[in-house]
Amino acid sequence: MMADSASASVSAGIKEMREESAASSRTDDGNYSRDGDARATAEAGECVLSGELTVSGAAVDATEIKVRHSPGEVVKGCMQKRIGGFKSGLQNKKLLMTAGTMALVWLALTILPAIGFNPAPVQSLSFLTFARGGLSGGVPGFIGGLIGKGLIAYFVTLLVVGGISGESIMSSVRSLTGQFSGGRWDLASISPLLVGGGAALFVYNFLAGTSTIMNCMVGVVAFLIAARALANRAGCVRQVFAAVFARDGRVDSSLVTKVMAGWAGGFALGVVLSVFGGYTCYIAGFVLLVVGAVLMVTVQKQAGGVPA
Repeated sequence: MMADSASASVSAGIKEMREESAASSRTDDGNYSRDGDARATAEAGECVLSGELTVSGAAVDATEIKVRHSPGEVVKGCMQKRIGGFKSGLQNKKLLMTAGTMALVWLALTILPAIGFNPAPVQSLSFLTFARGGLSGGVPGFIGGLIGKGLIAYFVTLLVVGGISGESIMSSVRSLTGQFSGGRWDLASISPLLVGGGAALFVYNFLAGTSTIMNCMVGVVAFLIAARALANRAGCVRQVFAAVFARDGRVDSSLVTKVMAGWAGGFALGVVLSVFGGYTCYIAGFVLLVVGAVLMVTVQKQAGGVPA
């Protein structure tokens, strides 16, 4: 009877979240990041994750982007915004219910293998939920795993409230694919892709602890959200890249878009490289970053400006 009551409570909560999400919309005019989702409310969970992984409505890319803040100021602003949102989220019963459910699932999937019960269904669920995140890679892996689990929880919340659909995912993937097809392939186009991809490989290995197949789900989720950020041209990661490559308060929008395309593609590459395990993605990320940076400097010297 207690189990039936708990199940009914969770079902009712999810139904309320879906109805609330469908009946509301959100806009954000923050100075540092434009967060949110057209269908997910602020209470639905985007407030607990870094703004770099959330997106706003699609916008048309301008030729240049005005940059008013340094990379450090952008990161600081996004962190302050996320901390404030997290505090607000602690007062939301629906959000706490989702987070609590995820925590119980992770706890169970950690304890069961430890006591010798690890059949195929447990292994499959552990893979899908990134339950082993934070259990490898030492202290950096523990911290990265916690952040990765937060990312997984955020993604699950969006799925629950209807903030992500199969159609929107496919649209984002098509947008990413378009960045790699039909364009001009020269040093100026390739270098920002390499820089973005190298950075993503570093982040993926940090989140996964050790880049194994069992831990690759965090890379899949990061890829999907990064692709959405690319399609919507918003988020903290885009603003950080814009601040890094800005000159005299301006940066070429196409450059930032290419770096973001490499960022999304880097997570997909990280999932593939997980076959080799260990810290392969750190090594590959370092190589891509160095090559991309050298090519960027070369192009800049040849053109007398920032590569586009």
